[in-house]
Amino acid sequence: MSGDGRRRGVIRLGTGERTEARERVPEQPKRLVDLTERAPHARVAGRGALQVNLNWSAAAEADLDLGCMVLTSDGTGTAVQPLGAQFGSLTSWPYVSLDQDDRTGAASGGETLRVSLEYRHRFTRLLVYVYLYAGAVDFRALGGVVTVSAPSGTWRIHLDDSPAGSTACAIASMAPERDGLGLRREARWFTAQPWASNQQLIDQAYGFGFDWVPGVKPAL
Repeated sequence: MSGDGRRRGVIRLGTGERTEARERVPEQPKRLVDLTERAPHARVAGRGALQVNLNWSAAAEADLDLGCMVLTSDGTGTAVQPLGAQFGSLTSWPYVSLDQDDRTGAASGGETLRVSLEYRHRFTRLLVYVYLYAGAVDFRALGGVVTVSAPSGTWRIHLDDSPAGSTACAIASMAPERDGLGLRREARWFTAQPWASNQQLIDQAYGFGFDWVPGVKPAL
């Protein structure tokens, strides 16, 4: 009640329009697309991080290593991989990181590379690869699967077409495109030689020009 004795009404703020409860539409899961020899290309868009996950059969008792060769626009480059404990960084150069070294395939999450899409304009090109460190003679019985996930989609590459004796594979390449990254399935196989390691052979085939030195992992 006001000082002059008159009762004041309550003014409700709003548009005056009747509002109706809106039904929330659940998010649709991203469709999983297989990248194949006939359909090897995809376009990655969005912000955040692109993830490249490698999983293989624990029954094989093999040690596979996931890696990524990186070249950036300032002319520098590196390899992110378990050997040499080169796990990279997502928030500083080279803007690529590896989460762990799964020595047996028993880790439920396998090994995962992450590529920062926030810094995609700084990349010249990237090449994701895998090599057999120990425990098997080649990839034929390992059941290797690589899954690439990004805000714009999910893609899968099967590592099931390995020739006998192959010890490494160039899995996929990436390069900047307008507002995103172009993703291409490579699935190109290599066999280490006494004069050239898996990484050296892949590097020579794709022209990164890195200097490689021998290395071993510490015992478990």
